[in-house]
Amino acid sequence: MAFKIFISYSTRDIFLANQTKALLEQTGSRVFLAEYSALPGSCLSAEITKAIRDCDLFLLLWSRNSQLSEWVPQEIGIAKGADKAILPVVLDRGVSLDGFLKDLKYLPYYEDPGKALAWLHQSVFQRVRKKEQTDGLVWLGIGAAVIWLIAQRE
Repeated sequence: MAFKIFISYSTRDIFLANQTKALLEQTGSRVFLAEYSALPGSCLSAEITKAIRDCDLFLLLWSRNSQLSEWVPQEIGIAKGADKAILPVVLDRGVSLDGFLKDLKYLPYYEDPGKALAWLHQSVFQRVRKKEQTDGLVWLGIGAAVIWLIAQRE
């Protein structure tokens, strides 16, 4: 099962959201970016809610633009309500995290974009590998249980 990432962003920051999506897909992750992941004609709010609930990581691209977004605060609320791991990436100097996000350590993209993206890539790569190991152990356990059940029937 693939590692799933939901990127929350303002459409005004779509260029960076696209770059981030491409970077994270290199780790083997499945990345939800509403601009491309939701099909035309689909219910956008339902697609977004499902993608957030199914994700392993909620990546927040936080900027002056996202502070003014109608969607981003709602997406944050859904992620907090679903107890998702949230990684805020602060794009603009002087922009602070609001409300329930204030106590989260954030990645300061504005200080050194290249370094921030390299760290993000490495961090997600490690999370992907950890999930693969965990999923492998789960399937191994399920396989052992099935073999045991078959042996009991004989």
